[in-house]
Amino acid sequence: MRRARAGLVLLLLGLILAAMWHRPSPPAAPGGQIDLNRAFVQATTGFERAEAPRTFRFPEDHGPHPDTASEWWYVTGHLRTAQGRRFGYELTFFRVALAPGMPTRSSAWATRQI
Repeated sequence: MRRARAGLVLLLLGLILAAMWHRPSPPAAPGGQIDLNRAFVQATTGFERAEAPRTFRFPEDHGPHPDTASEWWYVTGHLRTAQGRRFGYELTFFRVALAPGMPTRSSAWATRQI
């Protein structure tokens, strides 16, 4: 009986040690990841600043202004159900540049903004 108990204890210790020994290593971080903290708390050096009113040019001003560090667009509206209930909505799109300028990229999908 003592031998069986000692064998069981040794088996459990062996399993615990094996589980500790065979811990999977954390996955490696893929290269080229964006650090969002750094992206949103950025220096504005090299970007155009909106310090005074400007004359708008349409349709160009409906789209992005890549010389600025950040900008946003709002889509707002009102809806009414068949029963007459009213709802308002607002959808906001933000653009944040990661670095000033746009270098030549090998892919048309490459970007320096989020």
